[in-house]
Amino acid sequence: MDHKLFKWSSGDINISYARAVLKTLGFEDSDFDRPVIGVVNSWSEVCPGHVHLRELSTAVKSGIWQAGGTPVEFNVLSQCAAICAGQPEMRYDTPSRDIIAAEIEIGAKIHELDGIAILTTCDKNVPAALLAAARLDLPSIIVPGGPMLPGYYEGKKYYLSDLDEYVFGGITINPNIIEVVRTLEDVVCPTFGACPVMGTANTMQCLSEAVGLALPYSSTTPAISSMRLRIAKKSGKAIVELTKRNITSRKILTENSLKNMCHVLMALGGSTNAIVHILALAYELGLEDKINLDLIENISQRTPCLTPIRPIGPYDLIDLHEAGGIPAVLKELGNLIDAQQLTVSGERIGEIANKAVVKKREVIRTRSEPVHEHGGIAILRGNLAKSSVVRVLAIRKELWHFRAPALVFDSQEEALNFIRNKKIQEQFVMVVRYEGPRGGPGLTDVFPIVLSIVGKKLDTTLAVVTDGKVSGFARGPFVCQVTPEAAIGGPIALIKDGDIIEIDIKNRKLSVELSDAELERRKKDWQPPKRRIDNSILTIYSLLANQADKGAGLPIRFEQY
Repeated sequence: MDHKLFKWSSGDINISYARAVLKTLGFEDSDFDRPVIGVVNSWSEVCPGHVHLRELSTAVKSGIWQAGGTPVEFNVLSQCAAICAGQPEMRYDTPSRDIIAAEIEIGAKIHELDGIAILTTCDKNVPAALLAAARLDLPSIIVPGGPMLPGYYEGKKYYLSDLDEYVFGGITINPNIIEVVRTLEDVVCPTFGACPVMGTANTMQCLSEAVGLALPYSSTTPAISSMRLRIAKKSGKAIVELTKRNITSRKILTENSLKNMCHVLMALGGSTNAIVHILALAYELGLEDKINLDLIENISQRTPCLTPIRPIGPYDLIDLHEAGGIPAVLKELGNLIDAQQLTVSGERIGEIANKAVVKKREVIRTRSEPVHEHGGIAILRGNLAKSSVVRVLAIRKELWHFRAPALVFDSQEEALNFIRNKKIQEQFVMVVRYEGPRGGPGLTDVFPIVLSIVGKKLDTTLAVVTDGKVSGFARGPFVCQVTPEAAIGGPIALIKDGDIIEIDIKNRKLSVELSDAELERRKKDWQPPKRRIDNSILTIYSLLANQADKGAGLPIRFEQY
């Protein structure tokens, strides 16, 4: 396919404006006869997962030129929310996903691109790339930045998440610990790339490969490796081939490929945040009636967790890569995967799986001897929640059933202040509300609360139930993404201190010991709180955001208004 829009045809002079502008950038006449490929780069100097993407984009553009395309590069936002963890600014984290998707959409549309290659690493940029690809329905490929290497200290591996319990648990008040923390600060992020645990960033990179929109092994190859550069060049060649064959993103992003995505999520024991991103992708594709929480729970029940990757096991993303990467996980999942789904490599997903080899059985288990017989994520329901999400394997098994009085907090800040300043001996369920898509606004990541509980050794005493979200770094007793959220009057808004809450993971229940009549009486007395945010992009989320079970993004369809 050549770029007919910019190519002279008989009697057509309208294209002269576009050609004149592009010639300012160095275009020659012959460049207009080639597919014009947007290289969407989320490089920045404030995000370690993205700081190397400038070099990767050079490799992508080299591949595009070699394959007969014309690359044009533009940038979009990247951010590292770890910088503002536990602060009010964390409320910008989830909304950045939709903003980045809109940036990609606008850049591709306004510049009349034939295809897009999206360079991305971290936990909002990867789902943003998926959303934009689905919305544009252009030939599209995701080029992941890959995981960083682990750090080492006194012969032991360390990760950014190893600081969690010190920093958020308040242990740093011990002078002896402070010196250890200051040493680890220089160790835990030794290279660029995504922190090499199965947090949201790596979960989403892996899922972009599982859904078919990234090349085989691209999600787990270390960020600093020469193989990463070769994958980038191959991605450049692949997007030109996709453009010439007119294989658009929606030919790859199908109902069954999203099901494959869900199976791989469960096998990896990945982040709960992946659920909200998959649901947002389903909404974008108009598949929300088919790819929903009922299906995800069904897939969880049928799919064993196969990989003990931190925070649910001892291994990291580098170990997963050396064990065979996502193709080996797909191979082990076998008939649970729809083998006929297309991928950007030109191969069917089953062809990729068939060629894979599982090289380390301790890292990628068999279905007959899994880490856990079910998936790593479960959906809980009851009179407290139409739906909620829990990362099962991040919780001690003896806490899979937890019944205790509620302690209610109307913000993350309130809850953190309580944990840091109170001595707690009794068992409680901390209800942290008004942190959902509209209440936050923006679906706040409240993982510092969970880490504070673990850091203070209270993870047998306290559990957290929230309408916010929880980072993929976190381990501990939490239930998140409760819908309906408190800000629109969901049952979580009606809970009072002392109400008995029951978390029953085995039976998939989240309930409060109140009658329907009592909940209804309280609902009549409930008043929505004053909005936290004004004169901000977050104001739009406080008014319009979809609930977490629809992806927690902004509605893009007229019928929702």
